Amino acid sequence: MEKVLAKLQEVANEKGVSAKEIAELLSLNRANVSSDLNKLWKKGRVIKNNGRPVLYSLPDQGSSEKRVPKLDELAERNASLSLAVEQGKAAILYPPKGMHILLYGETGVGKSMFAGLLHEYALEIKRMSRRAAFVTFNCADYANNPQLLLSQLFGVKKGAFTGAVDSRGLIEKADQGILFLDEVHRLPAEGQEMLFTFIDKGMFRRLGETDADRMAQVLIIAATTENPQSNLLHTFTRRIPMTIYLPSLKERSIEERYYLIIQFLKEETVRLEKKLFVSANTIRSLLYYDCPNNIGQLKTDIQLTCAKAYADFVTGKKEGLQINSTDLLHYIKEGLYEAKHAKCSIQINDHQYYVFLPDKETLSFKDNDDISDHSVYEQIASRYSELKARGVNNEEVDLLMEIDIEHYFTQYIKGIHQRMNKGELSKIIDPPVAKITEEIIRYAESKLNGFLSKKVYLGMALHIQTSLKRIESGKTIFNPQLNKVRKAYKREFSLALDCIKMIEEKLLVDLPIDEAGFLTMFFVLDNDVIDSDDDGVSIIVAMHGNNTASSMVEVAHQLLGVAYAKAIDMPLQTSPAIIYEAIHGYIENEASADAGVLLLVDMGSLVSFKDKLQKDTGVPIMIVPMVSSLHVIEAARKAMLGYSLKELYEDLIHTASLFSHDRSEEGTGDGSLEKWVIVTACTTGKGSALAIKGLLENHLQYNPDWLEIVPMNIGGSVDSDSILKSIKKNRTLLGIVSNFAFDEDVPQYSIEDILNLKAIKKLQSAIDKEETYFKMAQTIEQHLSFVDGKMVIKDVRRCLHDIQASLQSNIASNQLIGIVLHMCCMIDRLAAGYVPVPFSEKDQCITMNQHLYRVIKRAVQRLEEIYRITVSDDEICYIINFFDYEQTLATH
Repeated sequence: MEKVLAKLQEVANEKGVSAKEIAELLSLNRANVSSDLNKLWKKGRVIKNNGRPVLYSLPDQGSSEKRVPKLDELAERNASLSLAVEQGKAAILYPPKGMHILLYGETGVGKSMFAGLLHEYALEIKRMSRRAAFVTFNCADYANNPQLLLSQLFGVKKGAFTGAVDSRGLIEKADQGILFLDEVHRLPAEGQEMLFTFIDKGMFRRLGETDADRMAQVLIIAATTENPQSNLLHTFTRRIPMTIYLPSLKERSIEERYYLIIQFLKEETVRLEKKLFVSANTIRSLLYYDCPNNIGQLKTDIQLTCAKAYADFVTGKKEGLQINSTDLLHYIKEGLYEAKHAKCSIQINDHQYYVFLPDKETLSFKDNDDISDHSVYEQIASRYSELKARGVNNEEVDLLMEIDIEHYFTQYIKGIHQRMNKGELSKIIDPPVAKITEEIIRYAESKLNGFLSKKVYLGMALHIQTSLKRIESGKTIFNPQLNKVRKAYKREFSLALDCIKMIEEKLLVDLPIDEAGFLTMFFVLDNDVIDSDDDGVSIIVAMHGNNTASSMVEVAHQLLGVAYAKAIDMPLQTSPAIIYEAIHGYIENEASADAGVLLLVDMGSLVSFKDKLQKDTGVPIMIVPMVSSLHVIEAARKAMLGYSLKELYEDLIHTASLFSHDRSEEGTGDGSLEKWVIVTACTTGKGSALAIKGLLENHLQYNPDWLEIVPMNIGGSVDSDSILKSIKKNRTLLGIVSNFAFDEDVPQYSIEDILNLKAIKKLQSAIDKEETYFKMAQTIEQHLSFVDGKMVIKDVRRCLHDIQASLQSNIASNQLIGIVLHMCCMIDRLAAGYVPVPFSEKDQCITMNQHLYRVIKRAVQRLEEIYRITVSDDEICYIINFFDYEQTLATH
């Protein structure tokens, strides 16, 4: 920014200089220069005109532009923020150096923006120097790593750990300015103590310093979504007495929302540098649609809408930049229905178009770290030119550009295609399960190039939750069709393996490979609506209470998209005889005498109805007691899929037992696992090795029950070779992190490559590969009949190691699983005496892959000796099929 200002001072003239001219002189990107000049203008260090092109000049010496403080502009346009603005101004003016501030309110209410305006106000009234910094720090990013938090906030002293150099922390960078701590409630206890010491005394030390204290004068503005009166933030409120509440969008008047919409549209027009036409119904929709994520979502929805309008203009679908209500996302269009019944003081003419001109001054109401003025629109134009130059047809261009635009705004529009009623869903699905299922659905849709229905989402969420409960209760998950599914649906099976990894990383669980077989079926099942008129098992939900049964059934119907179950509510004053007649009448008139009825009840006399109902109606009946919404959904879903009455009953009873299982009875797992080890070794002391260990723990994904990171000091009299040999004797050594060379046949990584994260990917790959083999050893045992599963997995691993070494190429993790499954099943088949399945075009396959054929032929000889089998050329050709041989040959 100083470089841009210096160049402007050098070439300034009476007319003014454009961002483009300065960018060319400095050989910099024009958008970046424009962004820097705007920031300089906001600080009052340059002047800009209101025309096109925008020209920048220097303010006259001895005078400055007189402008109404933006904070006052904000209060004028937003009455609900008047108190917050006055509180903020009072805190900035509080003698001698201002008062620390705690902002609180829901996500998206504009806490970051408000903090930025407070900083600008301090500059405008000269409470702070024009050069006073505004530094932001998100506490959530370091919530689980106090050491890294310490170095970020307070800096590092050279030699604090291996490779450390002197570096300033954010406290020093914010000296004489403002430090904005977002999500301050996520600060760990250690971080709180460090911060409180600085707040109380104004003193701090860099990481590794033990001598003199440093001083800094910093005004702290903290932000949180938590209630300041909670125990978590009690210590903050004692030190930060000025708490400012920012109301949500719902708490603000419709006039304020109107101002925000107009303001955001003006800002986008300036970015577009073109005239923008917006229909009256578009304004109405934006005024009244449900916007749960507050101002942040409103702004981003408007940006996304403008980006799509610009894409239509660039691709020639529209002659000008125009937004109609039909162009809006479906959930924004729902605002039109609300507008019809709303009373509003704002008059909107049905035939009116709002016209926004790029040469009009726009109020500066932006987040502190706003998107550069032209970036998204320049990307759209550039992307269109690129696609057309490649000869992509118009239909594909539209699709690819829509994906790109949505990806640009992905942090705000996650779930656009999978919006569901979260309140209802939370009644039956644990929030972490619901969240990971949404991520899986989005990932699967991107890979399969299509959309999955709501029923698939719900079915998968229920399945994942049930599987997790089963694992918690110590029960195994076994899929007898695993190998068949893998062969029939290779692409979907590979996708399912990725999803297994996602679940493990997010929910910190270990899932067997069998689970991939189940998830695969969700991706390949026909998603057409199931006809609920077929004669299947009837589901009746009978519960005590005025609306208990109705509520459960309504949730099931909304989530399944089909009305299937029957609800019978039983007010407590109603006699059992009347309830019996209601159930009896429904079974006689509606239920299938062949399929039967599954009766879901809560307690009391209902459980005893079974025998009498069955005798009076002649219809098979089974009763599941003590049910919940989950049972109702599972029963309806499986009944629609054609499950028999007996299968339904057994599954529902099993589900009930899983969710009521006493955690004290959980199994302890397989204690035979030998942990893998990564060693961090430093010559400067164990403290440095511990610091590297902390960094690895923060960046690697692994199960601590399976992997241990061991810090080691290799200075002095320590016999490091003996320690490493002892580790290798009992455990698997995956790698060594050290700048000292070891005479060991294991991967070694320098400390520098760990600090700059270059080696993290390689270590993660090694961990993933070990986990893959370990899970295969657990799973394959249940699939084989004639050979020992644990031994065959080790032998197949040696064989594949030999193949990879000969090819000088590594097999991808997903492909590895398929090869291991195939080869283990192959050995089991051949050991049982089965005749090999002929491979069509065997001779051609061998001729085209002679090198790979010889490598595999040589590697399987050891397997033939161990298991006394003969691996025919047909079997070798099937193994060849797993390899992308062109890539293998290129690597070789």
